Amino acid sequence: MKATVRVAVALLLVAAVSAHGHHHHDRRRLLQGNRGNGNGANKGASANNDRKGLKFNFPKGTARAFLDNVDQQQLQKVLEKAHFSDNSALAQALETEPDLGIYVGSNSAEVQGASTASSSAEVQLIYTCTGLAVPTDYVPTATAEGAAAAAATAASPTDADPAISNVWALSSRPSATNKIWLDFRGGTVRGTAWNDASLPSIVVPPYSTDADASLFSTTERSNIVAIWRGVAEDFSMFNVDVTTINPRAAGTPPQNYMRVLIGGSSSLLNMAAGGVAFVGLFGRSDTTYQPAFVFSDDLRKGFPKDVWEAVSHEVGHTMGLSHDGVKKADGSVDAYYGGINGWAPIMGASYYQPVSQWSKGEYQGANQKQDDLAIIAGKLRYAPSGNGNTLATASPLTPAVSASTATTTAVGIVSQTGAAEMFKLQANRGTLSFSVSVLNAWGRYGRANLDAAVKVLDASGNEVTSSQNTAGLTVTGTAVLSSAGTYYFAVSGSGSGDPLTTGYSSYGSLGQFSLQATYPEFTAPPTTLSTPNPPPV
Repeated sequence: MKATVRVAVALLLVAAVSAHGHHHHDRRRLLQGNRGNGNGANKGASANNDRKGLKFNFPKGTARAFLDNVDQQQLQKVLEKAHFSDNSALAQALETEPDLGIYVGSNSAEVQGASTASSSAEVQLIYTCTGLAVPTDYVPTATAEGAAAAAATAASPTDADPAISNVWALSSRPSATNKIWLDFRGGTVRGTAWNDASLPSIVVPPYSTDADASLFSTTERSNIVAIWRGVAEDFSMFNVDVTTINPRAAGTPPQNYMRVLIGGSSSLLNMAAGGVAFVGLFGRSDTTYQPAFVFSDDLRKGFPKDVWEAVSHEVGHTMGLSHDGVKKADGSVDAYYGGINGWAPIMGASYYQPVSQWSKGEYQGANQKQDDLAIIAGKLRYAPSGNGNTLATASPLTPAVSASTATTTAVGIVSQTGAAEMFKLQANRGTLSFSVSVLNAWGRYGRANLDAAVKVLDASGNEVTSSQNTAGLTVTGTAVLSSAGTYYFAVSGSGSGDPLTTGYSSYGSLGQFSLQATYPEFTAPPTTLSTPNPPPV
């Protein structure tokens, strides 16, 4: 197991800042090399059929009969956890998406090749995400969005992350009860649904980008921090701690954490995938269906952008989410939608777009309309607001003053669609300048979920000015303050273009930001003494 320094310090992520991105024009060619055409001819799923209890590759017209022979009480639990309306809806998904399979527990007869299943065994759904695997020699085409992200950030992939010394003590929300544990150190998995007679022990090596598996290099530790920042941003709107700290050491029960083992290749499970996970298992009081796996060796040898997108994708499955794909003319599904004009859904293939977000299937041809945010919030709850959401509850800004100019900073998280983070200030008449930054990109690869929109309001809540960004970049603006008094900032999420054709809505535009503003120092008007009438004698 790789060795490194242990530091018992928790870091709060909220002050970090960025952009999001890369492009997807070559994604279809990449996927064609990795997976089938939506009819079950899938390399990963074919390998999975060698595993006891797992069944993939349902020919058209066969899945419903199979499901009807499963214990219906068990199946109802599966439908609820994975948010399928009924057996027919699940049967259609099993027949059109080869990466979706069904697991019937160890009490069942051998499942592969069978037309029926035992009615006495526990049933679970599983995704083997073959479309997330990225060849080590794949190089995406450069884009203007990627260049803009690179120009807007100081987070170069060749520079060590400032938090590198705390790599095993990273914690995005230490006070949260629920944890997403990013386990880069490797380990042995035994006694789970992942194991069978052919795999009694699964030994996952530590995350590594080089030939030395004994030590974490500076590059590897910096990559781990970059990955953590990306995943923490994806879940920043929820009341959950994304951490590299082993929650079991603090006695956290299984129902309150999700372990993601990050390392090695999918050949460890006799599969071909970028990641694999059981569906809807978060909150379960045992570890039978843990961990989720992200195979960093199959993601351009641990390339951080690919890994953090895959981790969030697999954790999404454990929350109950399905793939965001597109329907094809022949009735099959391309399960990994690559997005459009700078945007992609996390539950699709979000490697190559500047902004990746949770989705509810608003794009053209969406294969399903799951409300990702509502489903995850049902497991984790939304994050509490760090600032007010109304004029009455706005957080007051305390400026530093120099030469009659006030400067102030603040941080926040836009955690719910349509809800603004509010800040209150007092200023003299004159010019107010502001900037709102989102989580900084890692080189040309964005990490921000938030396209920020900023409004400046007067004391009555009337808009003075507004500005918004695109592609997860910084918002800047100025406002002319006509009089001395109280003003407000309202920071929220924005969309770009038409979700059906050219862009995305504000639905998933949530995440971390930092605010900076300068304005004329507020001075109270002098007190005028009234003259008595009549005047004193």
